[in-house]
Amino acid sequence: MSKKLIFYIVLIIVILVAIFFSQQAYSGVFGKKLISAATNQASALMAKGSNSAITGIYSKISEEVKNGGETIQNVINESKQKISDAEKNISNYISGISDSILHPGENNNCPTTPPTQTSN
Repeated sequence: MSKKLIFYIVLIIVILVAIFFSQQAYSGVFGKKLISAATNQASALMAKGSNSAITGIYSKISEEVKNGGETIQNVINESKQKISDAEKNISNYISGISDSILHPGENNNCPTTPPTQTSN
């Protein structure tokens, strides 16, 4: 007989013995104690894993959030600058048009083209 066959036969016998003893009246108390111990052990492992996950993952996430906040602030500042530049260009253009209307024939160096649209 091969080793695998012997292993499977022994495994089946162990399972049958476990089933037999689990049906006995005195094994109910033992089973409850075993399940209680397993539950306590699992709870302890879950708490330990939860703490390590919180300390490991939270520190990485908070670092990324901080970096993301700085990036967003930079984008906002760039957008403000673009708006300010566009406002100056529009103001100069309107001022040039009003000067050319109020003082026709004078060369007041007004821009002859409307301001260009800036790309994002």
